[in-house]
Amino acid sequence: MGHCYRYSMLMIFDMELRMSLIADTRLSRSDQAGMFLTIAIAAVAIVTTVWQAVARLVEVVPGRDVPVLVPFIGEAATLPIGPDGAPIEVDVEQAVVTVPQPAAATQFALVAEPIVVALAVTAGVVLLALLCWNLARGRAFTRANTRIIWWGSAAITAGWVLGSLFQTMSVNGALSAVSEYTYDGITFSISWVPFFAVLVLAVVGAAFQVGERLQRDAEGLV
Repeated sequence: MGHCYRYSMLMIFDMELRMSLIADTRLSRSDQAGMFLTIAIAAVAIVTTVWQAVARLVEVVPGRDVPVLVPFIGEAATLPIGPDGAPIEVDVEQAVVTVPQPAAATQFALVAEPIVVALAVTAGVVLLALLCWNLARGRAFTRANTRIIWWGSAAITAGWVLGSLFQTMSVNGALSAVSEYTYDGITFSISWVPFFAVLVLAVVGAAFQVGERLQRDAEGLV
């Protein structure tokens, strides 16, 4: 009899937990305002991203005197920043190198990088806006939201990998052009910030997937 009582209490607790998932998830007005503000910020971010990509393409498409930001490791230079313009040695972490006429492969990478990065950022921001729109309308643990998060992770991953590849090609091509293939510098450069962003999205996506499954099971109890 005691075992049956404990079992029934556990069943009631489990049903209450599941039923709470299908309760009204509509946000308060302030929370909705926050979601809509995020959507507005996302729109501004998209416009800014496209503008930056177009500005970069205007610089690189002509293929003449193209400025390329190049990272350096263990390099030093002298600058006239001492008393009365005295030269002082400084460490150089990055500098802009002007390439008179990039090679064909370098030119392709210079054009492809801003396009790929802009497409990835735009796709990620649009998906974020869609997620905020669904949340503002009270739709949280749904299959659509789970897919949005996974698609966002895929977009960021693709942009990160391809963008890093084209950036490396651009940097190595620029160094080869200005040094006439005599400088051994950066062979591959990558930023790990998008990697951690993908990890965070993966965790959020897994949480939404679990929530979606629990909510689907709870709906079956009603």
